[in-house]
Amino acid sequence: MAHKFKYFLIFLFILLFVMVAISIYNLKPPSSPSQGFWRLVRKPIPKSVNEIKMDRLTKWWRGWHRYVFHFKIDEEDLSHILNSWPFQEIRHFKYNPETSILSWEPIDFKGSLELPSSKQLYNIGPGESVPEWFNLEQWDSPKAYKYMIRSDVHRFRLLVYNKELGEAYFIDYRTQD
Repeated sequence: MAHKFKYFLIFLFILLFVMVAISIYNLKPPSSPSQGFWRLVRKPIPKSVNEIKMDRLTKWWRGWHRYVFHFKIDEEDLSHILNSWPFQEIRHFKYNPETSILSWEPIDFKGSLELPSSKQLYNIGPGESVPEWFNLEQWDSPKAYKYMIRSDVHRFRLLVYNKELGEAYFIDYRTQD
């Protein structure tokens, strides 16, 4: 009987080790903008996507992260990203650089139970700043799409596209509240 218990403990130890190794790999932040795009936005990366820039703020011990991607993309390839998540188009999208607040309302606001929403993207504090390439406030009437999940965590994804420039922002935001 003791012999079976010993094998059972070894099996539990191996199982626990494998689970911890997988968790550490999944929590590890991407090492490059391309790797981040591949892991968080779309795999495979659409052919026209280039000049990927990434900003990240992760605090895994507090259970949240924020990734901001900026990239060039052809309008045809934008559908690959839009179809990879259940995005919904939003309207009246606005970014206020003074407060770093993104605000929007759903496309069918009048008949919807969903209310206008907002999120603070950058909480400028010690050691944090908006990247030089982040110029969303200069975009006039971009197309914007959101994907939001509420569960034990709040998962928010936003895709903003400027057709004239052929550029997009993808924001992946996860928080406990």
